[in-house]
Amino acid sequence: MMKTYLIRDRLSILLVCLAGVVAVISSCTKENSKPQETTKELLATASAEITVAEGDAITFTDLSLGVVNRQWTFPGGTPSTSQLPVVDVSFSEEGSIVCTLEVEYFDGTKETTSFDIQVFPVLIADFTPSATRIKVGETVTFTDQSIGAPTSWNWEFEGGTPATSTEQNPTVTFNVNQPVTVKLTIERAADGSSVTEEKTGLIQVGPPELCLNGNFETGEGNVVDWQTWNGAPFPYTVVAGGANGTDYTSFIDFQGAWGWGQIIGRDFPDNKIALENGNDYKVSMYIRAESPIRLDVLRGVNHLPDWSPAYAGIAEDYEEFYDNSGISLPINVTTDWTKVEIRISVPDDGNSRTNFFPDIILGGDANSKVYIDEISVKIVE
Repeated sequence: MMKTYLIRDRLSILLVCLAGVVAVISSCTKENSKPQETTKELLATASAEITVAEGDAITFTDLSLGVVNRQWTFPGGTPSTSQLPVVDVSFSEEGSIVCTLEVEYFDGTKETTSFDIQVFPVLIADFTPSATRIKVGETVTFTDQSIGAPTSWNWEFEGGTPATSTEQNPTVTFNVNQPVTVKLTIERAADGSSVTEEKTGLIQVGPPELCLNGNFETGEGNVVDWQTWNGAPFPYTVVAGGANGTDYTSFIDFQGAWGWGQIIGRDFPDNKIALENGNDYKVSMYIRAESPIRLDVLRGVNHLPDWSPAYAGIAEDYEEFYDNSGISLPINVTTDWTKVEIRISVPDDGNSRTNFFPDIILGGDANSKVYIDEISVKIVE
């Protein structure tokens, strides 16, 4: 009987041990198996809600949990679609864009989110003046033609009154006798865009007829200045009795003993004339004399060396004489007013020509009072 009990006890012990082994094996199997996912969450971001067409890219980032597949859609964007978790997208057309992200979770379910993106047009500054050639003291109205719906305007007017403006379409008076530069900076508040447009020498400001029209009608003295190249200046005076019935003219006392006398309007900062490359100009004047003399030369010259009183930092240290056509010279100057006109052609070579002046050479043996009026430099349209 005792043996039987012993065998039974040993069997019990064996069964208990086997059960423990099974339990251990079962426990190990559970610990080494992959747990089933239970968390899923849709979470995505965009680095900006606004952009500019053809501007910087927006970064879209998918941070969702439990995702096995994703699909981005970017209407009008580059790229237009993507499956990447992070993607940079640029847009070429303005408008309101709805971008979407659809994700598929581990359990086969799907979820979608969207981003509203505002794409602004490219900001371009531009403007036009009501005139590009005006007299000293006249006004110009500038019309804003900018693209992209700017919300503020900042103007700068060289030589203008006012010198600056924040109006969209300002009116400005110019009291300088030179080409002037105009600059416009525009901004758009919605996205902070800013751009500047500068137009150099946009407005030619001067006496009548673009550059020069020395008609002396102010009665206040010379509207142009002259000098001679004979060792001493001519006496040069404004008097009554202008050409074409006007009130005033100017005269010089030409001395035949000089053999010739050259009148040069050159070194006078307030009367500088800037020529535009590639254009033609008419240079003309009215002339008469109390005693017969000759007009030997009428020509156009550009000269602005660094020693000139008109020099302002950019030397044009050469003399340039322009080919001209028109009246055949020399001519005999009589007591009647005679209009003399030549046409010059300015090369389109990129050179600066900011100190153009008429060059007049008189000749003959007689002493004579010579009257000159309506000295004009006028662009040929």
